[in-house]
Amino acid sequence: MTTTYGALVATYLAEPTPATLAALRSAVRSAPGFTPDLAADALARPLLDRGAYGEAVTALSALMPGAMLSPSAHTVLAEALTGAGRTDAARREESLARAALSSILSTGDGTAARPWSVLRVSDEYDVLSALGKRSRRQSVDRVGSRHLDRHECEDGSELVFDVTGLFPRG
Repeated sequence: MTTTYGALVATYLAEPTPATLAALRSAVRSAPGFTPDLAADALARPLLDRGAYGEAVTALSALMPGAMLSPSAHTVLAEALTGAGRTDAARREESLARAALSSILSTGDGTAARPWSVLRVSDEYDVLSALGKRSRRQSVDRVGSRHLDRHECEDGSELVFDVTGLFPRG
């Protein structure tokens, strides 16, 4: 039986457990077009700024399924869909953006002991933004077999992300 991305998303949304998230993330990492350095906002912002909502929808949709679970990709796609008058689809993307952010936050607490796991670098900045934080300094440390990306924030706090999946194995 073949499982579709839609089925994996539906399963995760219905039952957001570590197992259903792991299955969905594995599929996203293997998806055509997946890249750990996704920059959906940079791609779409010039189009949105000039009101080319349809073009932005097309460009952002082309990033899927590789951009699935990216809070910023779903957020900017929702913005483009809203501009294009497709409000139902925009609400769906807004819901996916919230679910994507929640999925990251469900993986830990942002400490070195329990870092948040991310699929891509932009996910880190999506979390920082959602928490109202700004990174002042960033460093990646190898701790055993894990790679931890530490953000020293302007307010003096430190937030830690597990970015092991962004590095080649071996």
